[in-house]
Amino acid sequence: MNTQAAYTSTRRTFLKHSLGAVGTLLLGPSPGAALASRRGKIPIAGVATVYRRNSHAHVILGKILEGFNQEGGLGPNLELVSLYMDQFPAEDRSRDLAKKFGFRLCETIDEAINLGGNRVGVEGVLSIGEHGEYPSDPVTKQQMYPRKRFFDESIAAMQRGGRMVPFFNDKHLSHSTEETVAMYQKVRELKLPFMAGSSLPVAWRVPSINVPLGSEMEGAMALGYGGVESYGFHALETLQCMVERRKGGE
Repeated sequence: MNTQAAYTSTRRTFLKHSLGAVGTLLLGPSPGAALASRRGKIPIAGVATVYRRNSHAHVILGKILEGFNQEGGLGPNLELVSLYMDQFPAEDRSRDLAKKFGFRLCETIDEAINLGGNRVGVEGVLSIGEHGEYPSDPVTKQQMYPRKRFFDESIAAMQRGGRMVPFFNDKHLSHSTEETVAMYQKVRELKLPFMAGSSLPVAWRVPSINVPLGSEMEGAMALGYGGVESYGFHALETLQCMVERRKGGE
């Protein structure tokens, strides 16, 4: 099973068509769309565990708020109009950023997606279930981040609000195979534009190497470090983005 792009067949196919999917799913102006369209940007909702310096929420959403280098300047053509935070550690930055940039800090995922009303008010959802204080699986020792809960509540909010919008899940779907399969099946059932993964497949490579498409490959190995949940996935995804270019790799 390719958890990187469940409904869309491959990573490359998703990247080719994702912008078109956003446009074709517009079923009339939403409150968030009306606000962001005046600024020339696509409105999105964020759903995250914690927002502190160097957390995944900071790394991902920070580029929307503060530019690609997070120092101001050019950033993606997106606007964060709402954000649900699951936890607020002592070093939380989300409250100050909400005041600075004017996005809505929400008490529920439903509020973040429907903007407190009865219609979906955004054109996409970024779900970031990494970092924070969560229990570990007693067998695998993987930290049980609430990615499936974020997914389930987002789907429920979109269904209540009347339409599905593209959904991005940071990293893999779940620490649990059962949860992963359930999420995959729901994506297929709803034909939800969906992607999961990290930035490593498109990160700088030193030295700059690539595998020519269609290459013959007998074997491959990746070396990683850290815990399986946080860093094991990065090693696996780095390996995948290289070997999927082999002959028959898609």
